[in-house]
Amino acid sequence: MMQEHLSWLYKYLLETYKSPILENFLKLEIVDLSEGRFTCKTKITDKHCNIYGFVHGGTLASLSDIVMGVSCITLKKRVVTIDMSNSYIKNSPVGCSLTAVGEVVSNGKTIMRASGQIFNEDNQLLVRSQASYFVTGNFCENDYPVLSKMPQ
Repeated sequence: MMQEHLSWLYKYLLETYKSPILENFLKLEIVDLSEGRFTCKTKITDKHCNIYGFVHGGTLASLSDIVMGVSCITLKKRVVTIDMSNSYIKNSPVGCSLTAVGEVVSNGKTIMRASGQIFNEDNQLLVRSQASYFVTGNFCENDYPVLSKMPQ
């Protein structure tokens, strides 16, 4: 049953990332989607950078929130972020490739906690994050009838 949810969620994310939302702006590529964990990659362009030509902290914070939030969704929970902390360790310039990993740390009924890490192409740690998410319900195919009709 969980594998069916993960398979559906993978297809849902691929379809959603084509629409004009933040994930589309970040041009995310799914690397791994498993129970309690989500990994994606992105290539940094000038539109993701600050005036100094380095990845903007807001870009990194958004990427962290996305991977941690999706890691919660893999456990069939609908969540909203209630707090998040980012430690910026190292910066990276335009043109770099980043890999972001989110992992559920605590799977509570009303509050979930997740951790995140972002690495550059040399596997150097750029950001370490943690966040708490409020569980608003279950995340399921019936929430999105159009997408639930997507081919398996």
